[in-house]
Amino acid sequence: MAEAAVKSFLQRLSSLILQENEASPTALQDQIKKLQNRLEEIGSFPREVDKSKQEDGLVCNWESDLMETLHDANNCIDQYVTETRSQDESNQALSIVQFCSELEKIDASLAGISRRRSQLNMPPTLEAKEEIEQSSSTDGVDEEGEESLAPFALKYSNLPFYLRSCLLYCSLFPEKISRGRLVRLLVAEGILQEKPGEVMEDIAEENINELVRQGMLGFEFDFKNKNELKVEDPYHIICQIKLQEGEGITPDLVSDSNFPQSSRIVFIHYRGEIITTSLNDHSIRSLHVFSDYSEGLIPDEYRYEGIPDDHWACVRNAFFHNFNFLRVLDLENLKIKSLPEEIGDLIQLRYLGLKHSALNEIPESIGNLQNLQTLDIRWPRNRRLVLPIGVLNLLQLRHLKLPMNQTEVPSGIGILTNLLSLTGLFARPGIIEELRSLIQLRKLELMDVSEEHASELSASIMKMRGLVSLSLVTSGHKDELLPTWEPFSPPPCFKKLRLDGRLMDLPHWVISMENLTKLRLGYSFLPKEAVSVLKELNKEFCRVGGFPKLEELTIASMNLVEWTEIEEGAFPSLEILWFHNCPQLMNLPEGLQNVTTLKVLKMIPLHPDHELRLKPDGGEENYKIKHIPLVQLFRMPTVFDF
Repeated sequence: MAEAAVKSFLQRLSSLILQENEASPTALQDQIKKLQNRLEEIGSFPREVDKSKQEDGLVCNWESDLMETLHDANNCIDQYVTETRSQDESNQALSIVQFCSELEKIDASLAGISRRRSQLNMPPTLEAKEEIEQSSSTDGVDEEGEESLAPFALKYSNLPFYLRSCLLYCSLFPEKISRGRLVRLLVAEGILQEKPGEVMEDIAEENINELVRQGMLGFEFDFKNKNELKVEDPYHIICQIKLQEGEGITPDLVSDSNFPQSSRIVFIHYRGEIITTSLNDHSIRSLHVFSDYSEGLIPDEYRYEGIPDDHWACVRNAFFHNFNFLRVLDLENLKIKSLPEEIGDLIQLRYLGLKHSALNEIPESIGNLQNLQTLDIRWPRNRRLVLPIGVLNLLQLRHLKLPMNQTEVPSGIGILTNLLSLTGLFARPGIIEELRSLIQLRKLELMDVSEEHASELSASIMKMRGLVSLSLVTSGHKDELLPTWEPFSPPPCFKKLRLDGRLMDLPHWVISMENLTKLRLGYSFLPKEAVSVLKELNKEFCRVGGFPKLEELTIASMNLVEWTEIEEGAFPSLEILWFHNCPQLMNLPEGLQNVTTLKVLKMIPLHPDHELRLKPDGGEENYKIKHIPLVQLFRMPTVFDF
């Protein structure tokens, strides 16, 4: 239980040493190093202890005391960093003296814990070994003799501490969580193992991939084909048991409203009633207040109008006035109507999630959030937002998720050079030019793109050498062409592309992208050009060996009637095929039955005659799709699952 806390705090001390330059007093540097040595000593103790000594009371809850001490130490560091940031030299000196004094007290507490822990640093007796083995052989087996959890629990226990932390964290979310959101939260929560020279988001991806590889995390596909992750059984059961036993990550984890005063990460499920939970703990680091409108538990008027003012007030008053060290504030799906100016007081905040809100404006005080990494304000319902000029002060911002409703962005966004993802941005005079400064971008989504932006946009994107995902969407006018950028050289990491707009021909640079894993072609208003593009699609995409890494293909066209043939051996990696808004499509391509990697086929809406031909009981085209595990055919308003 304490291993993750010790290693995580050691990382924090290492970061603190790097922040304190050579001008810092020797006494402070020595005290920090003394703490490091003490924690390394505690962390070096064997994990197995003499169980008989535990029962005799010799352990004396040393792990709980250690977690509480590290909890206080984290608060102490937060307060020191916050105070010294805005102080002059004389006041900083006083703060350093006080900080050293607090570190000495923490070290004394750790010394006592170390002495108590050392009493258990002995091999277990023969009797204790037999008892442990007997206990292990029966753990997880119920009265009906169901399969034991022991092998899975052993696999969990053998995980490195940082992977256990990641898995425990994932297990708290109800049902599932999107991959991108999970990555951003893991970075903000500070529970990842840092690696010199590596981007934290990449480390989070590595952790997720390893847990997926080991069968502990699994993928699900929602209606929009997004990757959703959830902890697989029986590991979800094991995680719940571990949490109930007191095992946690750093910070500790608690779910819903029954949490102790030492809680650090809190999840509250809003079900349409006033939230009565007491939220007065200054040490809470992360607060997730979420709702699930699909459960039918939320009154209809709340679903569309948002959380009532009196319901919102009890939460708003608590965390905007009491939570000095809040790092994560995630209010997804609450449809909140306003943010108070006090949002700017949460200066430790790293993640602000307001997706599916009902906001009319963002307070200017948001500019005080100097540590903010993620600002997610996607999908405010039927509202047009104006971002305050204070957003330009968020120099640590890594992810800016804007609603696709022409949100006004202040001039000067090019100053946010740490941005890794920028979505929902509408192309406006001056905005395209500022993209030249955002060379760290990995994901870019631009709306209202037109041919007039082609030259400047092409030059900007070719500077983004780490760009992985690009979305270009026109305004939707019939005469609006997407820029084709010929000639154009995509960045080397480029893997995901969305082109929504009028295409006369498939751009040559798209055809040359052998590393492409995801492609969406949307040209729903094209009466004639669709034929030309589909000929190119057949020629380049459907040939043997074409696009060897393509995993997901979405085609949207009101005028698509048929797609004739796929050569055997084409699409060797394709897993998802989605025909979106293709109501006239009457035939699936011959050869689709040979794409054995397909896992998901979705068609929305579906022509009634085509539906009959795809039916499993005698449909003449069913042989093309019967090998696909998940086939969803939507003929509005009915859904047919095969």
